[in-house]
Amino acid sequence: MSFKVGDRKIGPGEKAKGFVKAGEASTHDVMMPYVIVNGSEPGPTLCVLGGVHPLEYVSIEGVLRVAKEVEPEGLRGTLILVPVVNTDGFNARAAFNNPVDYVNQNRVFPGSPDGSLSRRVASCLYENFVSKADALIDSHGGDLTEDIYKFVIIGNTDDEGLKKKMMDMASCYDTLYIQTSEIKGSSGEALREYGIPCITPESGTPYPVREEEVAFHRDGIVNVMKYMGMQAGDRERTIGAPVNPEKPRFHPRGGGRGTQRVAASPGERESHVL
Repeated sequence: MSFKVGDRKIGPGEKAKGFVKAGEASTHDVMMPYVIVNGSEPGPTLCVLGGVHPLEYVSIEGVLRVAKEVEPEGLRGTLILVPVVNTDGFNARAAFNNPVDYVNQNRVFPGSPDGSLSRRVASCLYENFVSKADALIDSHGGDLTEDIYKFVIIGNTDDEGLKKKMMDMASCYDTLYIQTSEIKGSSGEALREYGIPCITPESGTPYPVREEEVAFHRDGIVNVMKYMGMQAGDRERTIGAPVNPEKPRFHPRGGGRGTQRVAASPGERESHVL
């Protein structure tokens, strides 16, 4: 079956990349990049996002690697990749928010075609890509001031079937723990809008881009594809990752203005804040 983006059709066995117009600012059109890999065989559709927060380069690189590697031959179903959702923030090197309306992109889903720019971007993303998927991965990697290490968020739901699917998808990642969270305008609103499983893998920092964490995202996406039957081979699984462990993250806060020096890397047991 062909996959349609706007007026463009991508047929079975085709791989295509391009841009879709997500909105208009006063000086430019806002264009969202995509890569569609339409498999040579029928199967499910997986949508993968990056760059919802614009400086999360590790997750963007992980999505781009999958985009380069996956070809239609031997692929069952359709892989939708949107490597950078918040393009205005990415181009401006802006932390967390869209610099046009200063809104956090991950607080306004499902968006509105008549809202501020971030809401229009969210609406465009849902209409063109997420609404056509059987599952959603929103890859995150730590924005400015953050250094995040290997965990996966799933949305709270009373639907046990959806919860199991999200837990299975989360276990496709080399995750240290799984965290459940209220959705609150995140990309996971697709859980309610379309009844599809949604996960948010988190690992990385804007600089340096560490290869281990790029692999966390790249390998996790590929494992989810295997779990969904889109690619041949056995998926690797993380068995027994704790769910909602006590105090899984540390948020250092200074008593005033200044800088901080961290004496340990993520995953190490001790750090020293000066």
